[in-house]
Amino acid sequence: MAVCCAAIPVNGQSLSPAARISLLTCGAGDELYSAFGHSAVRVCDTAQQLDLVFNYGTFDFNQPHFYANFVRGKLNYMLHVTKFENFLFAYEAEQRWVFEQTLNLTPAQQQEIFAFLINNSLPENKYYLYDFLFDNCTTRIRDLLETVCGGQWIWPDKPLDGRPAFRDLLHPYLHTMTWSKLGIDILLGSRTDRVATPREYLFLPDFLSEAAGNAVLHGQPAVAESRYLFRPGEQPPHSTPVFTPAILFLALLIIIAAATFAKLPLKGFDAAWFLLLGVFGLFLVFMWAGTDHYVTKSNFNLLWAFPAHVAAGIALFRKCRPRWIRWYFAATLLECVLLCIFWALLPQQLNSSLLFVTLLTGLRAMGELRIKN
Repeated sequence: MAVCCAAIPVNGQSLSPAARISLLTCGAGDELYSAFGHSAVRVCDTAQQLDLVFNYGTFDFNQPHFYANFVRGKLNYMLHVTKFENFLFAYEAEQRWVFEQTLNLTPAQQQEIFAFLINNSLPENKYYLYDFLFDNCTTRIRDLLETVCGGQWIWPDKPLDGRPAFRDLLHPYLHTMTWSKLGIDILLGSRTDRVATPREYLFLPDFLSEAAGNAVLHGQPAVAESRYLFRPGEQPPHSTPVFTPAILFLALLIIIAAATFAKLPLKGFDAAWFLLLGVFGLFLVFMWAGTDHYVTKSNFNLLWAFPAHVAAGIALFRKCRPRWIRWYFAATLLECVLLCIFWALLPQQLNSSLLFVTLLTGLRAMGELRIKN
């Protein structure tokens, strides 16, 4: 994905016999928005001094209600056209590799793809409603190739070992971004844990590139030539941060456990803790019911971030504890115990560091049960 830059006017010209169309795949960047790499289409016609990149992964920060639309799942992405030299320079500056696969298309197919991209780049056609898994900069290219080539384009139909879910496909890109991985695991609900089909793997640029390299077109390899346009020098390996969620939550659990068994007063911590969990749960409810994001629905993280914890947290801030609070903490303790027991059996893969959060919540529910009204 990339942010929007200046547009290049494109006319509906015909390509020459020297033209070639290629799939560009770009390496991951250091920021979360670029962690999964990027895909684009290059149209190069040296006879007409034409060398353009068509990029479905752009958006405009200046569009009205940008942040509100982003949160609600209503953010429009768009097809952007830029000169190839500018596109390549941007990735060289970020030290991200760029891999090109020239497609084995007929002149008629090349012209049809070029016409399709030009039409898609018009102001009235260039916007589309982005979906992280099913309609992004990579799936748009997959769909374009299928539309133009029809049944002549055949993707490899071999599933990956272990039949991975969408979440499993995302995790390898986040192994050094532990906090980003935690955030994604919390926001993405159980729909992300559905096993992906080989065609659905192609929402990720690396998988589209690999599949294109093994695809068949007209009974021949779909890729005529492959090469790296840019490969950065040897980069130092990304180190995993010291303060990972697991380490931080475990340290907090140990500290609060020691304070609990030492019978130190923790009313203020409990009030803030349960209030925080409840507010987070309300946010997850909003992402489920109040947005158009497909992947944030049916979220089992609500089992530890229970919205009703807001009421418990507010009650603990009061001088007099309400009568119902003991029953609430008894139910919370039971729920935390059951959640820990059946953690691995849930239809959604919860981030392992959240097990410490659940244990801490159960511990403090037990601590509050020991306090007499």
